[in-house]
Amino acid sequence: MRDLIKKIIREETEIKEMGINLRKLQASQPKNYLVKSLKDKEEGQWLRAALKEMSEECNELYSQIDESLKNISWEEIELHEQGKFFYIVLPSEIRKKMLELTETYEELAENNYTNGLVPLNKIKQMAEDYREFIEPIWIWMYIDQPRNRTHFPKGLPKSLLGYNLGVKIYRKLLNFLGFMQSEENASKDVQEVYRKLLQMPSINAVVYKDSVLLLEDGLSKDEVIDIVTDSIYERYLTKASSRKLVLNRSIIVSSKLLKMIGETRLLNMMYELFYTAKKEKRVPFEDLGYKMGQ
Repeated sequence: MRDLIKKIIREETEIKEMGINLRKLQASQPKNYLVKSLKDKEEGQWLRAALKEMSEECNELYSQIDESLKNISWEEIELHEQGKFFYIVLPSEIRKKMLELTETYEELAENNYTNGLVPLNKIKQMAEDYREFIEPIWIWMYIDQPRNRTHFPKGLPKSLLGYNLGVKIYRKLLNFLGFMQSEENASKDVQEVYRKLLQMPSINAVVYKDSVLLLEDGLSKDEVIDIVTDSIYERYLTKASSRKLVLNRSIIVSSKLLKMIGETRLLNMMYELFYTAKKEKRVPFEDLGYKMGQ
């Protein structure tokens, strides 16, 4: 019984001491401690909710941009010409969404809240490419004038690959120039672009073993004859081989183009140029001008 009484007294003493310590702790805190704690908690919850909403918006923006890039037509792409250089500009609506995506991603990254982004690696790459290439208009290509041989040394940013944009950019350039030629040592990617362009019904072509001449469909007959004449002339002038071009073997002309020129006329042109090209020694295409398109 005595032990029980001692135990009760000891517990009462401990409870009193705890009450005193608690009152001291409360007294040492600012008067608005509880209010501040609740406010911080609410602000943290609001911030997380805001960041989550931003993540969802960023994902939706990427989805919209992805769909727009898949469906973009070559007519929508803009080319800014500066000398022999051409700078590629995407449609304003796509650039506007890319800017919004970039700013949203950067704010999420600053708050270490990117786990909700899907696909994170592609959104991150697009934001980086926007700042480095798209915003300053730094996607470019150039041509050798007046021959219109095309060069795209840097290609497209990583985030713009896989949308067939290369083909559409070259198609836009052809429409602007009227004609253009592939480089003889063109990369496999460029060769693939020209292969796809050859399949378009709105494009006429002269195909050699090591290069391709493309012509816009809307050119006049006289313009077409002048361009094809200078193309054949350049072959005979610059190639070491003295062999004549053979139709449908060393030179292939698209059916629409052959019909426009006339097979007999083309054969006579090839025959005459074989004997006169090295005597003329003029610059191929110089008299035509490099820009015959729209």
